[in-house]
Amino acid sequence: MATKTLAKLKSEWTFNKDLTYLVDVMKSIAGTQYHIMERKRTDLTHYKKSLDELFSVYDFRLVPHSFIRTAKDAKKLICLVTTDFGFLGGLNMKVVQAGIKHHVPGAHYLVIGERGVTYMREYGLAYTPFPGVNPDDTRFELAAKVQKEIFRMAVKNNYGQVILVFPHAASISSQKIQVLNLIPCPIFFKNKPDQVLTEAEQEKLLIVESMAEELIESMTECWLRHRLVEIFESAKLSEYGARMLHLEDSFQTLSKIDKQMKLEFFKLRREKIDQSLRETATAQLMLQGNHE
Repeated sequence: MATKTLAKLKSEWTFNKDLTYLVDVMKSIAGTQYHIMERKRTDLTHYKKSLDELFSVYDFRLVPHSFIRTAKDAKKLICLVTTDFGFLGGLNMKVVQAGIKHHVPGAHYLVIGERGVTYMREYGLAYTPFPGVNPDDTRFELAAKVQKEIFRMAVKNNYGQVILVFPHAASISSQKIQVLNLIPCPIFFKNKPDQVLTEAEQEKLLIVESMAEELIESMTECWLRHRLVEIFESAKLSEYGARMLHLEDSFQTLSKIDKQMKLEFFKLRREKIDQSLRETATAQLMLQGNHE
């Protein structure tokens, strides 16, 4: 019975060591993926400066457009950025729970990532699914698709309130859930004075040939698409960082279990050896007694 117990313990110890090694490798991969993605981030510094200058040229706050003012009967669209894969220590659940806090009757969800879709099925809420963010160039295509769907629902289906809930990578060891208002578009209110000039007063300073509504939608489209790219890249960094931290916790736990199993194995092994020596010594004494 003792031999069987010892063999079983050795088998479990070997399995735990292999699992510990595997988790350590996965942790290293997640850390490497984080640093690779960090180097691949799109530099939007010049674009942001140009866009800020463009939005500062004319004050659209008096234009009666849903991208600037929310109608009383406007519905809410909640966008959630989650992932396709797990081992994140509950990061996806935190994103979903943060989004549901903003739920109102009639709200609809745009859910990016299979993990978020799974949670939404459990909650039984209306949603439109999108694939998760990938580190390759498909993230730009995904940003364009999500932006078009937001525009379609905002313009045609009267979703005048649009928010985005996503994990922001403050660092490789820190991920924070953030909520961003997309519509009404905040860029139209950035660095604006309290007093709004009338259209007649602004026309004296600037000639506007296009319709104000067309300009608002075109400028919002540019801002939103590039903002989504920026957010998707930060969310991907959060995924890698959260996975590395979660695997590090698992590695530490498995390492403690490994030490415990090692002590238990050698303790049991010594007991088995001692028992065998005692049995051998007893047998020899009995033989000697019989000879005498």
